[in-house]
Amino acid sequence: MNYRLKAAAACIIVCCIEAAAQDPPVEESIDTAAVVTAAPAAKPISGLMAGKLSLDPARLENLPKFLGVNDVLKTLQLMPGIQVSGDADAGIYIRGGDPGHNLVMLDGAPVYNPSHFMGFFSIFNGDHIGGTTLYKSAISPEYGSKLGGVIDIATKSGLTDRVTGTFNVGLVSSQGTLCIPAGKKSSLYLSGRTTYANYILSAFSGEGALTPKYGFSDGNLTWVYRPDSRNRLKLSMYYGKDKAHFSYLSFQANGKLDWSNGTASLTWESEPGEKLVMKHTAYFTMNSNDLGISRTGASLLLPSHLMDAGYKGKVSVRLPTGKLETGIYYTYHDVKVQYPHVENLYGMKAARGPEYFTHEFGAYANYSVHVSPSVTIDAGLRYSFSLQSGKGHPLYNGAEPRVSAAFDVGPNMRIITAYSLQRQYMNQVAVSGLGLPTDFWIPSVSGIRPQASHSVSAGFFHTFHNSMFEYSAELYYKKLLRQLEFEGGMFDMVNDRYILEDHILSGSGQNYGAEFMFKKNKGAITGWISYTLSRATRRFPGLMDGKPFPSKHDRRHNLATVITWKPHRQWDVSAVFVYATGTAFTMPVALYIVGENVMSEYGPRNGGRMPDYHRLDLSATWHLKQKGMCRHSFNLSLYNAYARENPVFLDIRVRYEDGDNAVGLAAKGVSFYSIIPSLSYKLEF
Repeated sequence: MNYRLKAAAACIIVCCIEAAAQDPPVEESIDTAAVVTAAPAAKPISGLMAGKLSLDPARLENLPKFLGVNDVLKTLQLMPGIQVSGDADAGIYIRGGDPGHNLVMLDGAPVYNPSHFMGFFSIFNGDHIGGTTLYKSAISPEYGSKLGGVIDIATKSGLTDRVTGTFNVGLVSSQGTLCIPAGKKSSLYLSGRTTYANYILSAFSGEGALTPKYGFSDGNLTWVYRPDSRNRLKLSMYYGKDKAHFSYLSFQANGKLDWSNGTASLTWESEPGEKLVMKHTAYFTMNSNDLGISRTGASLLLPSHLMDAGYKGKVSVRLPTGKLETGIYYTYHDVKVQYPHVENLYGMKAARGPEYFTHEFGAYANYSVHVSPSVTIDAGLRYSFSLQSGKGHPLYNGAEPRVSAAFDVGPNMRIITAYSLQRQYMNQVAVSGLGLPTDFWIPSVSGIRPQASHSVSAGFFHTFHNSMFEYSAELYYKKLLRQLEFEGGMFDMVNDRYILEDHILSGSGQNYGAEFMFKKNKGAITGWISYTLSRATRRFPGLMDGKPFPSKHDRRHNLATVITWKPHRQWDVSAVFVYATGTAFTMPVALYIVGENVMSEYGPRNGGRMPDYHRLDLSATWHLKQKGMCRHSFNLSLYNAYARENPVFLDIRVRYEDGDNAVGLAAKGVSFYSIIPSLSYKLEF
């Protein structure tokens, strides 16, 4: 493959590129577990301590809007410990971990790619969401199969006796949600979204920016049935598809990156007695990627596919001294890993990649007890197994102890410490160097052992002045075992003798840092400041002579500032400023011409840094006076208000110096856009 096709493909791969919810019907919860918070006032974001955050979409209306809508994942990225991902990067980076380390769930079904539009939108329609909880530490043994954080998202589950709806029409995207009564004991929620961002991106692209032809659409369906006060049945379905097609004229190459997600779950919750709650969930999820590159008659396709089907059961019992939870789970994985299909490329043909079938199952128990009025301890154990179908394959298994302790040390002051061991049997392999859908998944099979991590954390939380102010500080350390790294480039796959397992290295890593947050909850002006100081390193025996090097997700500084102002009951004004150290990447240090091809020599792994990332977003919402059952509002948003051209990648080219024969390397940042305005209209009834 010649250099220009390689370079074009690399550029195209790297360049690939709603939810202000109405007040929902009152939702009854049959889970009798009490939630203890230091501040009794209702807040859109609560639970800053112990690495746990809860978002109530019904109270996010006055928070900053991204391109005209509230988005739960974009809001979470403003929290401490979650790194700013950057433009054209869909990854969610929690405490230095990989995006594939996170467990993201929609009504109990795992989601493997939670973003649209390269991270500008999440797949979660905010008007369809009933609640979101993020766990960064002190993770219950109920949650397993991943090393990092947990993002647990639930759709609405309340009943309604009339038709209600929310519609949001904007320059970048539009979305709508309907809630329809289906009898006295059931309700149906329907939501849909689509985007037409090409016109906006084309008009506001910066110099040298790449603008693909892009679009996405998705839909949600939730049916809730409550035959009585002690039982609830919930059916939840989601499907979304993204299509990105674009050209890079400098290399006369075309590319596409299409991907889709789908989930379905059926949950039955019951409360047979006052102290007993049972929950059963059967689920299905799929993720499919279709990457293609073509130039002058030659083409390369890199498809991948993943499908899960599973069951989870949980029983919660309230005892005189505390609460006991036990459960079991099972997941069937069907995985087709990313393998090349080539045409008209020097007569090369690549064999079809393998398809893996694995079974993951296990059980857990957790006990929460108040050992004194000021001390609470949670202790649990999860035991998990993973087995590949067929004879002669190893059985991977192990215990996962979890323990945390909370100490009330004063009025509205609490200290929480936690330890957890987590195992991961489904592994994400990064190829592109960014958190794009070009990364693919492979299970723990022969030759690829499961990943594991040991995590410790300690945090302090304090709220004061009648809950007007609160702040938190938390230290964390995580030791990562058997991390995976793809050795080589994407085009090492284009080889008749290519074997994926031969290119996957196993190593270790560590993430550590400190998180700080200060928040104002009341008054005409509210908001918060979050800051994270962190370090993430990796060590592989086959790389850098075994010396540690920065993870590609290593960002020393992460700062987010959010301000909301309500000057009048009909106006909401907000601003967001984010700053982050540039991401790490491996920088070429020399180029050689061999025949007609240009070969690169690279420096230390992840030894280079992209320019620091920073951005200002502005949002203003005008709420019209309510007439009858309808509420109207207009929103004007500016994403990247001062037109900072944050580069998506660096275009490395040969520089010829005038006056002599010397040559060198020049790096030019290629951005995705300059500024993106959005005007939207919202109707609620």
